[in-house]
Amino acid sequence: MNVVAVILLATAGVTGAVAWYAVEHRRSDAPTSAWLAAAAVPVVLVGAAALFGRSGAPADAAVRDLASAAAVVTAVTGGSLVATALLRVADRGRGALGDDAVTGDATMNVSDPQTLRGGTSIGALERIGVAVTLLAGWPEGLVLVLGVKGLGRYPELRRPAAAERFIIGTLASVLWAVAAVGVVYTLRT
Repeated sequence: MNVVAVILLATAGVTGAVAWYAVEHRRSDAPTSAWLAAAAVPVVLVGAAALFGRSGAPADAAVRDLASAAAVVTAVTGGSLVATALLRVADRGRGALGDDAVTGDATMNVSDPQTLRGGTSIGALERIGVAVTLLAGWPEGLVLVLGVKGLGRYPELRRPAAAERFIIGTLASVLWAVAAVGVVYTLRT
């Protein structure tokens, strides 16, 4: 059962990368439903991997090491899908100008990548940092990772759409990385 969990986790990483690449190239015309469907694949695979991980005996060190590597890859690739899908959901029901009429914010939408430029790269680095600190048994490292991100983005967070994008993206990103690493922890018990 442990090997099945590792295979599902690795598959989640690969499908997350493929789905993210496919949908990302159609970002402007890809509907929210496409982002949600693409994000659902790695989410279901990670959930299944966690169930298989819980159902077996504790895994040996080699299997846990392989699962750890798969968890980092899955955290990075699937996290982009999950975060972008949630950002797209946050924009549902808004007009073409987002919250401009209410807040005076000059940005288009929360899901617009130009709201916080470099978010995809920063999110990938964030998920690597979260996964590695948890796998190293140093959960306090989360404070460091999130603190650096918050300080680096602080000047941009005065715009309401930027602050909303930061909060949604960060929470989705961190929770996804924790879920991917959580599969490794199911193999230890």
